[in-house]
Amino acid sequence: MDVNTLFKFIKPYDGNRECLNSFIINCNNAFELASDIQKPILLKYILCQLEGKAELACSIKEFQNWDQLRDFLKSQFSDRKHYSHLLTNLQESRQGQHESVSQYSLKIETCLSQLLTESSLSKYKRSEVLGRNAAMEDLALHYLIMGPKPNLSLILRCKTPKNLGEAISIAIGEERIMQSTFNRQQQQQSRSSENVKQTSFRRPFISKYPNSNNNNNNQKLICRYCKNIGHTIDQCRKREYFNNRNHPSTSSYRPQPRVNFVAEDETNDYGRDEVDIPKN
Repeated sequence: MDVNTLFKFIKPYDGNRECLNSFIINCNNAFELASDIQKPILLKYILCQLEGKAELACSIKEFQNWDQLRDFLKSQFSDRKHYSHLLTNLQESRQGQHESVSQYSLKIETCLSQLLTESSLSKYKRSEVLGRNAAMEDLALHYLIMGPKPNLSLILRCKTPKNLGEAISIAIGEERIMQSTFNRQQQQQSRSSENVKQTSFRRPFISKYPNSNNNNNNQKLICRYCKNIGHTIDQCRKREYFNNRNHPSTSSYRPQPRVNFVAEDETNDYGRDEVDIPKN
């Protein structure tokens, strides 16, 4: 392969800790493709691409090969965590109460990327690295399914996604559906509360005919005396009229004053009281 093509793999590096892993991976790929004759040239080119703190640190040392330069860069600028530490971060990942699915999936992908980078930078064989990377991807998929909120986690378990990307797309879509449903319910509740407030401030309706509500009930009543509709026999005025006519009440009768007198009897010297009894 042409040296100029290999040079395109290598970007400038200024000692930034976050960019160190990507710089080392690109340099590793370039050295794997380079021939034995091209490797010394490629090493000099890498030293020329160092800037800032990285250039200052490497200027006081001499490097015979790429392995020495790589180990020195790791020791000086790597914010490297142990494999077990990264694995613990992945296992403890849970979606926060105010955290969206996109933010949670980014956290899972970051942990997975750090684990894959640590695995690629290790001294394991290539076949072993591929197996470890596949195991880490399955583990990240598991925690992406189990880590979200209960309703969303249940949906993801029912969907059974095959890889991490598919699980993230399903989770984001379901979150949008749940959010739209929640917003619709909130709007309905706000409308109902506004209707209740409006009805509570209305004046009560007062009918001009107070007995109008009872007209329908009165129409179902039939008097057993006069056979008319609208009242019962207890309320029948016709019956009351005839009863008063045939049996006048004692309230109209006014008793006459009592009169006592003595009548003379030729045969008896004793007196006798007589009382006038009124005639009906």
